[in-house]
Amino acid sequence: MERLNKGDFVLKRKTTTRSTRAKKKKKPTPYTSDDVILASLSVLPDDLLVMIVAHVPILYYRTLSLVSKSFRSMVVSTELYKVRSVLGLTESCLYVCLRFGMGSYKWYTLSSKSKSSGGYVLASVPMPGDDSPRVAGLGFGYSDLVAVGSDIYNIGQADKTTPTSSVSILDCKSHMWRKAPSMPVELESLSATVLDRNIFVLGRRYHQYGSWKSLLQVFNTNTQTWDIPWCVLDQASHIFNINGNLHAVNIFGWVFAFNSKQGKWDQLVEIDPIVGEIKYSESYCEIDNVLYSVSKEGALRWYDTDKTRWRDLKGLVGLPKLPGRFAGYGSYVKLTAYGGGKMLVFWSRKSCILLSHMETIYCAEIALKKGKGHCWGKLEWYDGVLSVLAGTELVKIFSVTL
Repeated sequence: MERLNKGDFVLKRKTTTRSTRAKKKKKPTPYTSDDVILASLSVLPDDLLVMIVAHVPILYYRTLSLVSKSFRSMVVSTELYKVRSVLGLTESCLYVCLRFGMGSYKWYTLSSKSKSSGGYVLASVPMPGDDSPRVAGLGFGYSDLVAVGSDIYNIGQADKTTPTSSVSILDCKSHMWRKAPSMPVELESLSATVLDRNIFVLGRRYHQYGSWKSLLQVFNTNTQTWDIPWCVLDQASHIFNINGNLHAVNIFGWVFAFNSKQGKWDQLVEIDPIVGEIKYSESYCEIDNVLYSVSKEGALRWYDTDKTRWRDLKGLVGLPKLPGRFAGYGSYVKLTAYGGGKMLVFWSRKSCILLSHMETIYCAEIALKKGKGHCWGKLEWYDGVLSVLAGTELVKIFSVTL
């Protein structure tokens, strides 16, 4: 065996080390399953790719839009929603309108976070050209929003602080606004609800003799026409559709049902002889023919039609205390129906950081159950979904069918 000197040994060791390093550099990075799937999708024809994406729940479209520019364009294209319609793939999507300051409005949708982190987030909705009508009256009683199918109607679009009879429609598939026939009469303190694709608009109009008169106007979304307005209950502030019938609530929390045969409003709730506490709520929602609201203390409640009174919603283990009506500017609680027998609750809370000008908007999903004269709520989850400037108002939240 030939003896190696020190130089030969060192030289051969260096050669071996360089070779090992070279092999390490050339070692390819292993692909994840997601990389393989995306690479496979990218070579598919556009028509087939649209068919595949159409079967993905809209809740995950935000995540898809982060993959590439092509996916970002696809999830907002009208072609995708045409395919979904042909395939009969419709689902409820949550839209949220926020007011920043006194007149800046932005739209958001509830979307899924990334697959790794999980949870939900409010994602901003881009408005092409930002040619939307100014919704300056939202939250001030000059206008209201309702959803019919995939359209959002802005009833009584306000110009600064002056009520108007204008109506506009937001197509949630293209996120483009278009005009609709104006209301026959300009109204203030608006409240709107939908019944059989008809929009019922309740509001007040100043009478020539120095008094206020409440009027109800009905818009047929199929024919795009308004009926002749007629007078209704003067003290009503909100109207709702419960079990296919119109109901109204006044500032004292008294509930009225419209008697279509006699053409009048019947009072359902018993009037407390000690009237003094105003039970007015900023938010109502109807789920499975039960009316829910938020008390001024921030408690969730439901209207018992048998007992004709408001009752607290039981259960709710793990749900944080909701802010009351007078917790400060921007402290609002909003409710909306979501899915089968579930309610989403939104509220805002200021940051715990000293001198911070930010606050967090939270969302909670509550499963509802009624039985034995009680209503129960089970908390499914709650989490912060958006960080905003303090004072931002939750104007309106509702489900849209896409």
